[in-house]
Amino acid sequence: MTPEECARGIAGAVGRIGGEWMFDPVVHARGTELGFENTWSWYHCGRGGVLGNAPASVVVAAFGFFPPELQAKAWEKGCAVMDPPDTSREYAAACAAWGTRRFASVEAAGRLADLLTAALDSAPSIGLPLFAGWRDVLHRYDAAGPHERLALALQTAREHRGGSHLVAVAGYGVDPLQAVMSGRYGATNAEFFGWPKPWPDPEIGKEQMAAAERVTNHMVSPAFSVLTDDERAELTAGLRAL
Repeated sequence: MTPEECARGIAGAVGRIGGEWMFDPVVHARGTELGFENTWSWYHCGRGGVLGNAPASVVVAAFGFFPPELQAKAWEKGCAVMDPPDTSREYAAACAAWGTRRFASVEAAGRLADLLTAALDSAPSIGLPLFAGWRDVLHRYDAAGPHERLALALQTAREHRGGSHLVAVAGYGVDPLQAVMSGRYGATNAEFFGWPKPWPDPEIGKEQMAAAERVTNHMVSPAFSVLTDDERAELTAGLRAL
């Protein structure tokens, strides 16, 4: 299996499972317990806190696909509850705890975490601030259990692919709302992210988004060159089975 085949093969699992924990009721409850009455504040400050005590405009630039005004408001509300770096540590701990529940029956969790982490460690982080931040978080858990490490490796891999995709989309000149509308989930994601109407025609950016997806695969693939053909096949099969 080639590096690009591996990158394409795990994309769905990384996107789906890597973000599954963010919707977990226990994770949401932890945010409420810490004082985050708004789930979006817990999410934005938890995910973006790896950037430090940054102004909202920096976080908006790093996330890319959210309405700037709504994201800035959520960030500022979250900052009033807790410093973003502290929120990020709590968010990572919630992710790790989710991993112990989600992957409890996965015997290969440690092996999958090791393979995915090795790939992520070899990946360039230029232009990918959230990925760089979460990779640092991942290594704070080097001595943790396999299920915790797998959860955080998947989250970090999600930032790797997501950040690469943002760069590719920007390179094709597609604005954030058009990218959301022309993406896989279209209007559903536009509404979920809080974009106000009117929304643009999804067909307008389809060609550019398809090209950006190809560039994303090209950007992500080199990380998996550090693995052997057999290891790439093992990682792909393992993640897709989760």
